[in-house]
Amino acid sequence: MSKARIPDYAVLSRMGEFFAGGLCELPKASAALRYARAHRRWLENCRLPEYNGGLLYPCGSCGSGKQAALTPHYSFTLSWNGEIFDRKLAGAGRPEERQALQDLRALYGREERKLKRISGPHTIGGAGYTHAIVNYDRVIEEGLDSHAGRIDAGLENAGNSARGNFYRAMADLLEGIRAWHGRLREALRQSGGQCENARRLLKALEQVPFHPARNFYEAMVAYNAVYYIDGCDNPGRMDQALWPRYDGDPDADHDSALALMREFFDNVCANGGWSMAIGGSRPDGGPAYQELTEICLEASKGKYRPSIELRVRDDMPDRVWDLAMAALGTGCGQPAFYNEAGYLGALRSAGLEISNEDIVKWNGGGCTETMLHGCSNVGSLDAGFNIPLILEQTLQRALAKPAISFDGIMKAFKKDVKAAIADVTSQLNCYYAARARNRPQPVRSLLMDDCIDRGRDFNDGGARYNWSVINVAGVANVADSLEAVREVVFRRKAITPRRLLRALRENFAGVEPLRQSLLACTKFGNDIDSVDSLAAQVEKFVNKEILACECRRGGKFLPSHIMFETFANAGRPVGASPDGRMAGEPLSDSTGPVQGRDKAGPTAMLNSVARLPLRLAPGTPVLNMRFSKASLAKPAGQRRLRAMVETYFRMGGLQIQVSALDRGELLDALKNPERHQDLIVRIGGYSTYFNWLSGELKHEVIKRTEYLA
Repeated sequence: MSKARIPDYAVLSRMGEFFAGGLCELPKASAALRYARAHRRWLENCRLPEYNGGLLYPCGSCGSGKQAALTPHYSFTLSWNGEIFDRKLAGAGRPEERQALQDLRALYGREERKLKRISGPHTIGGAGYTHAIVNYDRVIEEGLDSHAGRIDAGLENAGNSARGNFYRAMADLLEGIRAWHGRLREALRQSGGQCENARRLLKALEQVPFHPARNFYEAMVAYNAVYYIDGCDNPGRMDQALWPRYDGDPDADHDSALALMREFFDNVCANGGWSMAIGGSRPDGGPAYQELTEICLEASKGKYRPSIELRVRDDMPDRVWDLAMAALGTGCGQPAFYNEAGYLGALRSAGLEISNEDIVKWNGGGCTETMLHGCSNVGSLDAGFNIPLILEQTLQRALAKPAISFDGIMKAFKKDVKAAIADVTSQLNCYYAARARNRPQPVRSLLMDDCIDRGRDFNDGGARYNWSVINVAGVANVADSLEAVREVVFRRKAITPRRLLRALRENFAGVEPLRQSLLACTKFGNDIDSVDSLAAQVEKFVNKEILACECRRGGKFLPSHIMFETFANAGRPVGASPDGRMAGEPLSDSTGPVQGRDKAGPTAMLNSVARLPLRLAPGTPVLNMRFSKASLAKPAGQRRLRAMVETYFRMGGLQIQVSALDRGELLDALKNPERHQDLIVRIGGYSTYFNWLSGELKHEVIKRTEYLA
């Protein structure tokens, strides 16, 4: 076998492939040093966003994915853009340029093959993806120079060990951040001129993020800078992290803070960033609501990102409720509501050994995968179990047996689920081991506790807490299907098991009356115990099996139900099902009923979902509801919605999110999208623009039952 060629880093760098050039600069070094050097060269040379005259910089889209074939990525460390690569290869005029690019493509292939990514049908929502929330607070309070001091201290005793390589990688990365910081200031001098905002920014950037923020404005500038350094992922618990600087700053006031927050939210929107949690609890157990909580809610009006997660306690102030309802009334889907007591209880019961000091840092990241702000590595989503697909495979065997019973079907289904869970979690543990060896994440290692103190990379168990969030898809479809089989085949004996099997295999061709009888069976979401108890039984079994598996990088696998834009694609490999669903049709959305099957009103639907053992899904069990915009515009409707949320949480619900949309508005948006550029809907754990959805997903959103608050 011929020796693999290392791309010429100097040629790649001249072609604007700075990250790739850095990755090839130290070919014999450890993975930690190679990837840190790649990030350093990127930070030293990448194109900076244009300054817009505001009070925060960087601003707007970082645009990293459009600058080169190989660029940094907050989840997988690097990202490949084949279109840019092909364009560069086609335009390469010199032999050494073509050779360097061809060698780069081969190198990228080798790096990817080292990871042992999971594959197969159980990747709904992700396959080893990792969102995270870095420790913004520490940078605000101590500055990055304190990180440098801890790195130097660790290096003194590490020598040439793996720990030594880790610390040298961190020092190299910090040099890149220093260069990037200097480039930001120079860009402001060049483009800002004598602009008052630019002068104020320049003064703040003399202090942060390398030295502690002295006031609220500097804290916001530091927070924004760290957000861009990390790759524009999750803002996290912003109200809590910034509160000490706001509360202690005599010059900070509501209006200026609101303007800064809205400017930061614009940056999150421009980069498709993700989630932040507000409110909730302090470490001493008291309520954590304060003025910045309210400012975040005000700033969210009309914004589709960040996805605001309002942590609800029984003592949450009325004013916070009122601001939440006012924001929802703008149609932005903000905020979603999270049961504080429920999450704290679920996380304590999951065996994660989280300290009382840290457990209040919980925050949904990405769509809404449960993690801890500043100190956790949580796969999100690492895999996604397609439960209806497993049931289909079970029924293909079970319905063909001559003397099958309903209990026999349930037993076979649970056996198949158990086997799928064991297989996928085993694959994931192999993936984690490969990722720990071959794919460090230097930026996360620098900014996440306790990587520096442990001298270990983020992907190698460096974070204080490590677990994995796993998706579970289609519980409502399975419950509806099992109820239909029990009713039509075994109770009424209207059809034999073999006849049902044939109808399913033939996608109900020629037997539409049978399909209609299956559709007419009791459906989950209508407060009917027979089918709800089946859903609860399936939920309990699946989640307990997942929780029983050990996660190689630490902690547990935490079940979740987060069907963002995935519930349509998830249905494509699933054949016709006994609930009357045709082959390839979408699955149910997260923990809710199949779209449009809840006919008995919002209270009945909430009662059904609350029967599920939701605390066994602490990764987040999303529940979507759609209310008419007109009803939520009225105080009476807002009061009724608040009562529903509070009641649902008392019954054990963990999360609920609301789209304030009228069916007529959605139908018009289908025909005239240009008139509805700002129409926002809730999908999974986040908000997005209706026009950005696929045609299939648009119809699924419209099919959701529209409630009157």
